[in-house]
Amino acid sequence: MSNARQMVTHSTIYAISNISRQIVGFVMLPVYTNYLTPADYGVVGLLIFAVSLFEMLLGAQMFQAVPKFYHQETSLSSKNAVVTSALVVTGLFSILAAAAMALNSRTVSSQLFGTIDYRVYVEIFSILILTHSLEQYGLAYIRIIRKPWTFFCFSMAKLFLQLTLSITTIVILEMGLMGLAISSLASSLIIALILALYTVHKTGLNISSEITKRMLRFSWPLWLTGLIGLYIGSSNRYFIRVFSSIDDVGLFELASKFGSIVGLLIWMPFSQYWQTERFSVAQKENPYPEYSLAFRTIASLLLIGGTFVNIFSDITISIMSAPEFHPSASAVPYLTICGILQCMIFFNNFSFMHKSETLKMTKHNAIAAAIITLFYLILIPYFGFVGAAVALMVSTFIQYNYVLSAANKIYPLKIPQRPFILSCVLLLAASLINYQFLGTTISLSTFSEKLALSFITSTIIVFLMFNKNEISTAIRELMKLAIKFRKPHKNIGRSN
Repeated sequence: MSNARQMVTHSTIYAISNISRQIVGFVMLPVYTNYLTPADYGVVGLLIFAVSLFEMLLGAQMFQAVPKFYHQETSLSSKNAVVTSALVVTGLFSILAAAAMALNSRTVSSQLFGTIDYRVYVEIFSILILTHSLEQYGLAYIRIIRKPWTFFCFSMAKLFLQLTLSITTIVILEMGLMGLAISSLASSLIIALILALYTVHKTGLNISSEITKRMLRFSWPLWLTGLIGLYIGSSNRYFIRVFSSIDDVGLFELASKFGSIVGLLIWMPFSQYWQTERFSVAQKENPYPEYSLAFRTIASLLLIGGTFVNIFSDITISIMSAPEFHPSASAVPYLTICGILQCMIFFNNFSFMHKSETLKMTKHNAIAAAIITLFYLILIPYFGFVGAAVALMVSTFIQYNYVLSAANKIYPLKIPQRPFILSCVLLLAASLINYQFLGTTISLSTFSEKLALSFITSTIIVFLMFNKNEISTAIRELMKLAIKFRKPHKNIGRSN
């Protein structure tokens, strides 16, 4: 199988798998908005922020180091040692992090919510620090050994567990927020244990202190980067709670679900393939055409997907959720564009990863944190959760540009940026046109107008990102593929 076909095939399987694992929040949205309040949504968002904070501070995560060092090792035993060493070290530190959060639940609840009433939820969510780590290492190992169908099976299993437990605890038992907490923990715990056993069964418990030291030296700057990145992406919940309300946190949380759709459905499956493949591409004599094609392809898919999300999110939210959740649609366009920019920052950060200059990523995130804090303090007190979304988008755009400038000095990927920037501006313009002139009335005319705007915007994006020869070649390949799929049907017809 060629590299291009393998990338498409694996990315497709990973996409389906990730959709199945994450789709629960959307499938259950009508249920959640009838059994939970915007304030409940806000509580969940702040709890997830707290879990991520403890993971970054005490979890000793080495997720990004594993594929790099795995491919650098030559023997199978050394490759397995990379996986098991990271799994065991992170597992032990995650237990300590979970204990620290649970034992300080009163303090954490008081700082997050201004009351100790949510300390029990803090204790329940603290266990997710360990289960998330075990899940991520298990799934990362499956991706490294290129077993997309195994990845798919685990994802479907978690989907089944989440749906079953969520419906049981929230709908049947009517446990509300507690039901959501228990179902989330139980599904994550079961899958995490199975994945950990699967990984250890395949790799053994071959732990190398030397490999562990090298991975820790590589990873510690990334912990600082991740901590600052967490502040940039999630501290807005805390600022919204302090300067606005817990209800606004819930509205922002719902808007974030829609704003993250393109990242979940498009970027994440691609990233799971590219995260390991990019190091292999870098070993080639001339890797730049592959860098350019990968960048423009994934950026175009993100932008086109973001176009449809932004234009149809308002009407979708009005259909799927209760009226008190409808204002959240106004923040979706800004969060979608922010998400796209963050994905491409991750792409460009490969320059620092390849040259082991990870400390520079920390410096860049620190600058971004300072910028976004200023925007949060200015916009959130006056515009609430929408101000937080705008602040996040503007600061991420600034971050994208200076990270790109620094990356080009370390290891330039030689990718033209003007088409991408213009496409982002076009996406924002189309979103504002939709917000100002197209309504949310459920009618054929509204749907047709939104569809027309989406297709026009998407077509312009394609012509901005690719030249005519590339577009013509892609069309010919699609036609050949369509003909290939039609032939078996013709043969079946003749035999009948």
